[in-house]
Amino acid sequence: MATIDASYFFGPLLIAQKTDNAAGIQWLINELEPKLLRDIMGYELYKAYTAGVTASTQKYLDIQDGKEYSNRSGIPTKWNGIAFTYGDAKKSLIANYVYWHWMEKEASISTGTGEKTANAQNAVTASPVSKMVRAWNDMVCMIYELCEFLLSNQTDYPEFVEQYSRIPCSLLKKQNAFGI
Repeated sequence: MATIDASYFFGPLLIAQKTDNAAGIQWLINELEPKLLRDIMGYELYKAYTAGVTASTQKYLDIQDGKEYSNRSGIPTKWNGIAFTYGDAKKSLIANYVYWHWMEKEASISTGTGEKTANAQNAVTASPVSKMVRAWNDMVCMIYELCEFLLSNQTDYPEFVEQYSRIPCSLLKKQNAFGI
């Protein structure tokens, strides 16, 4: 069961014609969400998390929905959750990840004669890179916040301690529009 849906893709993460693309968006969410969360949490914690959310176990709902806690420096802070609302805006590190992959996928169309881009009338083609980079970098910040939450609560999530050093570096590295 996916944590997010197409309603997360608005504002800075706008996906055009969401209604027409709803099935494709949901397919990508269903494909990428488990992979991303396994890469961050590790298989053992991810498995416990999915079972725990289904069973409404509080410590796993805290990962999903957020919780106030004291970080490793003893400073009171708040983990917002894997999916949360900020005002009227729905936010999620999963949505940022899916958006990046959606934009990458939609930047061109695969045809029998190679990759092509659509040529819309009365429009000028613009690069999606700056929006993709912003979405990726916001996701990286949210991943660091999740890691701090999990490491600050090691007694609740002991499976994560060793996994932290195994998170793929690409998920922890901010990007820039120049590819540097």
